[in-house]
Amino acid sequence: MCAGAIAHARIRRVYYGAADPKGGAVEHGPRFFTQPTCHHRPELYADIGAAESARLLREFFAQRR
Repeated sequence: MCAGAIAHARIRRVYYGAADPKGGAVEHGPRFFTQPTCHHRPELYADIGAAESARLLREFFAQRR
């Protein structure tokens, strides 16, 4: 859903820290931006502060359990 919103909004660049191998659609799974039906392909910058992002996500979901 987020990748679709990014494409529809024509966002030029996407920066993110933590990849999502199970549910993500940018670099894993359907690889949304490489599909022939997607007419917008933003520049992707992955792993920006990856270790810190992963730590924050682990802590957040640990508190929710």
